[in-house]
Amino acid sequence: MSLAADDMQPSRLAFVATALVASATFWLTHRLPMLDLPQHAAQVALLHDLVLGQSKWQPLVYVNYFTPYFAGYAPALLLSFAMPALAALKLMLTIAYLGFVAACVALRRELGGDARLDWLFIPSFFGIAFVIGLYTFMIAAPLGVLFILLALRHARKPTLRMGLFLLIADLGLFFAHGLVFVFTNAIGGIFLLLKSRSLVRLLQGVWPYVAVGLLCLVYIVVRLRFELEYVPPGDTWPSFLWGLNDASRLGIPFQWAAWSKVDPRGDLFALLFTAMLVAPFLLGARPNWREPAALVPFVLTLLIWLLLPRRIVATDELYRRFSLFILPGYAWMFHPVQIASSRARRLWLPLLCWIFIGVHVNRLMIFAEESAPFEEVLAAAEPGERALSAVLDQNSSVGVGAISVYMHWPAWYQAERGGFVDFNFARYVPQIVRYRSNRMPLHFNREDWAQNPRIGFDWDRDGAGAYRYIFVRNIDPLPESFFPSGRCRPVLRKTSGNWSLFENVECRTPPLGQR
Repeated sequence: MSLAADDMQPSRLAFVATALVASATFWLTHRLPMLDLPQHAAQVALLHDLVLGQSKWQPLVYVNYFTPYFAGYAPALLLSFAMPALAALKLMLTIAYLGFVAACVALRRELGGDARLDWLFIPSFFGIAFVIGLYTFMIAAPLGVLFILLALRHARKPTLRMGLFLLIADLGLFFAHGLVFVFTNAIGGIFLLLKSRSLVRLLQGVWPYVAVGLLCLVYIVVRLRFELEYVPPGDTWPSFLWGLNDASRLGIPFQWAAWSKVDPRGDLFALLFTAMLVAPFLLGARPNWREPAALVPFVLTLLIWLLLPRRIVATDELYRRFSLFILPGYAWMFHPVQIASSRARRLWLPLLCWIFIGVHVNRLMIFAEESAPFEEVLAAAEPGERALSAVLDQNSSVGVGAISVYMHWPAWYQAERGGFVDFNFARYVPQIVRYRSNRMPLHFNREDWAQNPRIGFDWDRDGAGAYRYIFVRNIDPLPESFFPSGRCRPVLRKTSGNWSLFENVECRTPPLGQR
């Protein structure tokens, strides 16, 4: 299709306007219901202070300049000099969303797809990846789609110049997100196999992948020499969680946009998903069998969903995060066999997208009202202190289906008040700010504490005296045995809604005293 036919019709203006409205939802509420986002904001805020040399937490942590998440954190760091960390992440997510939609449109054009199916690109960002708060994965997603576009062009006509472009793009993608890197390189490799008519042609096209693979192998070997000596105590590494009996593997309609298995809008999203699957056939589009490359992203996404484990090492929600690519991959499969269609059929996909955005906005507003009491507790804590996160009740209780969304919520104290909060993402290998090897907490920073703080703690064994504040979220009364008795029992300073702020008054050790 020509640019005039593709982009200058009134329906395209409606498409662009809808994408802009969808991108604005990142700014609709102050705090987004994204599980990991507080930890990413905390990383950016701490990195900002470390770079300026004004962080009191420098004895605890160091800057990991070789992070594979560089593409997500470096721009956010630059933005943090002009705005708060939360605003920086929101702006990055907004840009990533619009970039993702634009990149999906560009790849659809390259594949000769149907422009009327571009509406399927609009809602895909606001499902599982959104509610889990997979910030770096979402930032890398548009880069991954652009890499697929380059890989397709290279596979069709491998040249030295295109190979160099692909090599540079691939290296950048490696330092954006490893999973997106592997996913898109697998697609690019399949493209090359499909398009190569001879061994010579294959060898002409494969060298950028070989070069990047060797460079990445060197990087991994060098890093592992350090990392194997730096496994946090109590970790099992490597560890795998397959979840082969997880019914969600077959529940793609629910898992595309529902925030969890108990999302009360799950049935609605299943209906929307089914209606979107039907849309190409209503519009007269058909699978593009003449261009097998058009089928590759969708087929690979389904294979990931069905075959990959749920967890490898410390990477959780491994296969479910790729639901972000389900609708785009489906749209890329089709090409327009019949251009003419009735007005009602042309409105089918726009209407479904508008319904989705309306439901998404409703979820955000409901959650914003529920999460508001935390602001009072956050304001009651003096800035720049060490704090412990004890979120006993982690789920949203207002019917939006956001499971464990509050798990890392106290990390906003680190992101906005200059404190330092445990559990902390600084324990993880890919993060840009990490614990120094001799400062890793032996107990509080174990992942089981973040997931189940009801286990309580031993004041002396766990070094609890290092924490001035304890942020607690509990719906039921706090167990009497949760805190120590006697003079070391923390004092309640503020309660708002389900949130409480306790202060360690009598039994504090020096702020950076770790055992």
